[in-house]
Amino acid sequence: MFHDERTWCVRPDETPEDVALQVTRRTWPACTAFAAGGYLFLNDSLPEDGSTDFAVVKRPTKRGGAYVQVASLTLGFFGYENALDRIRRVLAGDYDAPAAFRAVEPRLETAHEHIARRCPFCS
Repeated sequence: MFHDERTWCVRPDETPEDVALQVTRRTWPACTAFAAGGYLFLNDSLPEDGSTDFAVVKRPTKRGGAYVQVASLTLGFFGYENALDRIRRVLAGDYDAPAAFRAVEPRLETAHEHIARRCPFCS
């Protein structure tokens, strides 16, 4: 994750197809996060940048466990099929090599919490 201080609004769990469609069809605010399976796809882009980079973070598997970043993917450059392939590979654990794990502490909010806070990226 490039943006340790960013707070992300996590959308409800979606299918890999839904995530692929969302990330390839439009540009999202820098605070957007997609959830699929045991993973979060955190928009890690620079707001003024045209690319859509996502930090791929595996959710803790047990209470009190750590979030770990397993990949960084520029999904916005891919077409739907390529993005879907990569998302499916993430969900299959293909990026889960322990040597690549990096513990992270993302700041996550529900949509209700996020709206109440008046996020500068959404305004």
